[in-house]
Amino acid sequence: MTNRKNTKPIYWNAATKHLSNVDPVLSKVISKYKSKKFLTISNTAFKTLFSIIIGQQISIEAAKSIEARIKKNIKQITPKNFMEQDIHDLRAYGLSYRKIKYITGIAEIMKSNPNFFKKISMISDEDAIKKLTALYGLGSWSAEMFLIFQYNRRNILPVSDIGLINSFCKNYRIDKNIFLTEIMKYKKIWNPYCTVATWYLWRDIDEDVVQY
Repeated sequence: MTNRKNTKPIYWNAATKHLSNVDPVLSKVISKYKSKKFLTISNTAFKTLFSIIIGQQISIEAAKSIEARIKKNIKQITPKNFMEQDIHDLRAYGLSYRKIKYITGIAEIMKSNPNFFKKISMISDEDAIKKLTALYGLGSWSAEMFLIFQYNRRNILPVSDIGLINSFCKNYRIDKNIFLTEIMKYKKIWNPYCTVATWYLWRDIDEDVVQY
């Protein structure tokens, strides 16, 4: 079930309790950052993907800067409004040609198949990732971010995310060369709340809540 916009996921309190009980390291992180902040849905599917694509392979600061410039000139981020923009203007705002093509492709899908993303909200995580990564410009990381931020899926573990890698290695005191082996052990421990574990580990390296 998809969470309502701007509300705490119904599983959040149970998740923090479970994770605190099964993982002493994560328990300390949760207690440190447990506040009124929580994962939620705040954007449309298109706006979420728009922000995710902008954030691909660049720093959070760079992504915020590009998005801010775009928002100054496009007051509402919708498929129609984006497709009406001149490509040279979009380049001037900081978008690469490749990312312009990615976002345009998503806009075209939403125009031709308005229920595409609604249908994705109704299928399993694994099937949703397959559907999303079949789209031009979306890899596993982008698909996982979409499931976390647009649908608040509870058990997503984005193992290629640099923020998660850095925070996990810092908190669990391991070298990055064994990160994948170690975090897959914790995937079993954190199940079925890997999303919540990820969210708190993100907080430990950046208290500002990134919201796609």
